[in-house]
Amino acid sequence: MSLCFLLALQMAAVPPMPPQSQAETATMKAAQSLAESTTAAPKDLRTHAEQSNYQETGSYDEAVSFYRKLEKLSPLAKLVPLGQTGEGRTLYALIVSKEKAFTPEAARRTGKPVVLLQNGIHAGENGGKDAAMMLLRDVLVTKRHAAWLDHSILVSIVVFNADGHEHVSGYNRINENGPAKMGFRVNASRLNLNRDYLKAQTPEMRAWLKLYTAWLPDFLVDNHVTDGSDNQYDVTIATHTEQDIAPEVGEWVEKKYLTKLIPEMEKLGHVVGWYIEGRGRNGDSLAVMTASPRYSTGYAAAQNRAGLLVETHSLKSFKTRVWSHYDIMAVSLDAICTEAKALRSASLAADQRYEALKPGAKVFLEGTPGDKQEPYVQRLLAFERPVSTVSGGPVVRYSAKPVDQQAQLVRSLTEKVAPVAPDGYIVPRQWNEVIELLHIHGIKTQTINKKLNQTLDVTKVENVRWATAPFEGRFQVQSFTSRTANQAVEIPAGSVYVPAAQRAGKVAMHILEPAAPDSAVRWGFFQSVFEQKEYFSDYVFEPYAVEMLKQNPALKAEFDAKVQSDATFAKNPRARLLWLFQRSPYFEPDKDTYPVLRVTPAEMPAVKSALGTN
Repeated sequence: MSLCFLLALQMAAVPPMPPQSQAETATMKAAQSLAESTTAAPKDLRTHAEQSNYQETGSYDEAVSFYRKLEKLSPLAKLVPLGQTGEGRTLYALIVSKEKAFTPEAARRTGKPVVLLQNGIHAGENGGKDAAMMLLRDVLVTKRHAAWLDHSILVSIVVFNADGHEHVSGYNRINENGPAKMGFRVNASRLNLNRDYLKAQTPEMRAWLKLYTAWLPDFLVDNHVTDGSDNQYDVTIATHTEQDIAPEVGEWVEKKYLTKLIPEMEKLGHVVGWYIEGRGRNGDSLAVMTASPRYSTGYAAAQNRAGLLVETHSLKSFKTRVWSHYDIMAVSLDAICTEAKALRSASLAADQRYEALKPGAKVFLEGTPGDKQEPYVQRLLAFERPVSTVSGGPVVRYSAKPVDQQAQLVRSLTEKVAPVAPDGYIVPRQWNEVIELLHIHGIKTQTINKKLNQTLDVTKVENVRWATAPFEGRFQVQSFTSRTANQAVEIPAGSVYVPAAQRAGKVAMHILEPAAPDSAVRWGFFQSVFEQKEYFSDYVFEPYAVEMLKQNPALKAEFDAKVQSDATFAKNPRARLLWLFQRSPYFEPDKDTYPVLRVTPAEMPAVKSALGTN
């Protein structure tokens, strides 16, 4: 296709269309908190969004410049670089502290919880970025919310996906109602940062992890915009309260936070709902999103920390979305500051729980929607389904008429992956990419200083099925079977031992337990172990195969049974020889062998004798 033809297509493109229902309440349209914030602000400290009456959002450089102004105007703020994007932009976070606690160590000495505001991980999903700037202005300049600093420390990321933010177009998000132009969902390498938390493939995520593992914020607010059915909600949420988060933290979220968040948001006129992403076990209930550690809140939960996924609705106006983001962050900070000591205590107790993890204890790594249900009212809109003249099938057309529908909601979980904790893991030194990944996540390891010959549990990973298309730049392992046997292994000096009992022990298990949803196995860090590297010539191996069957009656019986029961196998000479080759001493013994080894308490004394520290 020629460049001229492509340009002609772009020029002929249909302009963006308005949303169908335009269903917004008078309270949404008034956006009172935004109006109050703008009125209180100096005219030279108003955001691009405010200046354009929420028709536009500013550039990344404008956002950074705004944060620099806040830093200049207040001694309680410091803008710090986090790292660089793929295209070379510097990422920044603003630290706000009454004590000027601008380092993690200083922040911990205050005893206050740290709250991380994250904006623009999906850079086309605007609202959080602009709301955070107004919110911070109301803390540092107008001081309308200065009291939050009596009880908390704030860290705000200007825009996480800065490269995507500058990939600007009016056509990036067909389902989003303004601003006029916006950034793109993924980074410059077309990778989705909100699938990258555990595999840490992108420079942006590695910069973020350096910040996160140093500060270990007690609460994360991750601002997004959701697509989906047109409905009454201006904001939906998801958070972790069940077995996938430390019970101390989950209880704080359930009893101290959600009991304040939802009622207060409704008092302000918001229509708040749960972020639904599936059905319950029997298909007759709605299931709230359960995030694995590839996602922001799932990663926070793996690190023993609370988090909130905020999804404002894409078909509400841009102004309404900024209002929703502003208020949910403000209400969250009110709730956090009211229960600040309890939140900080919950975080520390959760850390201590994993530092004291005993071998043999079950660790919940993945669940599915459980059996416990609760009544729920879906706040929907009326619609009709005329037949499309284009597709020939029915298509939904929404009206602004509200329809409330009774339903059942599932927030509970049923155990799916919950291995028992070992004493620890050994990662051989040649798997340096995985060792580096562990360190990026703040996981402590100890170096094995001398070669170790030891009998340990060795896992074979078999019947591997890969995805048929790439996902986030990798072909994932979708399913497999495994079997474990105790055998002698030689571990080279320079390998590392990973204790399970440590603050980040759950993150280590998420990476190193093959069955975990975002394990290193599933993300393709060990693909080479599944590849056969040496092959045979039929004429060389066939005489050997004959002798194998002569000398091993049991093997011959198994082979004959395979030939009799599998017609395809019986008709394939190469498959028959390969079957025998795989059972010969010539076959590679380490093929399909998971190189990470689990260490039990009985095996630990021999391992301990070879350990150093790092």
